[in-house]
Formats: sequence, structure tokens, C-alpha cells
Amino acid sequence: MGIEIGFLAFRMSDFKGQCREIVDRIRSTFRGIHNLQINGKDQQQDELQYILDNMKYNCRLEILATTIERLPLKIPETIKQLLIDNGSWITLDYLMSLKMSTIELWNTNLTNEDMNVIFKSWMEMRSLQNLKSFEINLSNRGDFVEAALKDISYKKRPSITGRYSSYIREGPFEVTRKDGRMATIAVCEYPSEFFVAMRPQPPV
Repeated sequence: MGIEIGFLAFRMSDFKGQCREIVDRIRSTFRGIHNLQINGKDQQQDELQYILDNMKYNCRLEILATTIERLPLKIPETIKQLLIDNGSWITLDYLMSLKMSTIELWNTNLTNEDMNVIFKSWMEMRSLQNLKSFEINLSNRGDFVEAALKDISYKKRPSITGRYSSYIREGPFEVTRKDGRMATIAVCEYPSEFFVAMRPQPPV
């Protein structure tokens, strides 16, 4: 009961309707899970939601599973890092309600116009205030600057070092929040998919 799992990959397809029983057994046996990864194709929405509601995970959540219903999922606000691999169900309002410090979203249908709303909301301190790192797939690279950075004051910065620095294809662009905190925004390619990376600077 006192043992905490560092990483657990929960493959829903392996249990064929017994997910709840397995979740209850894990919950009663272990104190918690540091990083939880959930896999599975075309699973039942309520089964996946049961895992999210009843597993005791506390740091990173990776949802690689898809559901038949493709409906929004309720995710605890207490985790620090979130990755969703099949995010076709993610809406702009859903994204802006998230409280995690690290957010990675892939295969969403969000547009560059949505990115514009997200960037402005962060700059105006209306959402995503805990953000340390944000990555999301890019649906249209062609008009990123014109649409995603429309009516946003930014400065083009020299190349930066760090994660994905060699994969930057456009930018980085520096924007400033109304409290003076800055963030860089860049279009990246890795390995063959374009995505947007936003990195707010650590608070002073």
C-alpha cells in the first residue's frame, strides 16, 4: 500500500471490459502513480473516464487512447504535465480551461485563428497562467504569422538553444505578458510534423 509506481502504461485493449476491476485493484494496492500513460483504440468513453477519475496519478498524464464517442474528457487539475495524442475532440474553450504547466496536444482541429486567441489570452493573463511549456500540432503553416500572431506585438529573436532548437522553421517570436513576463513562440518540425511551441520564461 505504501509503494508508489514511477511509470505505468495502462493498455485498455488488454483487459476487454475489465478495466474498472483492474483500476480498483491497482488503486487498493499502490499509494500512487507518478506518470500514467493510457493506451487503446476505440475504447468506451466511460471506461477511459473511470481510469482518469480513479487512478491516483500525480505528475504526468499521457492519453494515447481514442474513444468511440470522441467526447471531452474530465482531467484532474492537480497534475503538472498533460499529453493528449488524439485530440480531435479538443475545443478552444477546453484548452483554455487547462491548469497544467506542461501541455502537449496532437491531432487537434484547432486553427491558427485559435492560436491567436490562446496567445492573446495568455498575454492578457486570462488563461494558462501556470504554463511553462505548450506544444500543439499546426494545421496550416502557410499563414501562421499572419493569422496566429495577428494584432500581437512581437519581436523576432535570434536562434535559441534547448529542446527542438534545431527543428525551428519559423521564429522564435518573443511576446510579452502584461505583467512583463516574456515567452517565445516558434514553428517547429519534428520529425516530419509541424507544430507550435510556446515557452514562457520562468518568473523572476
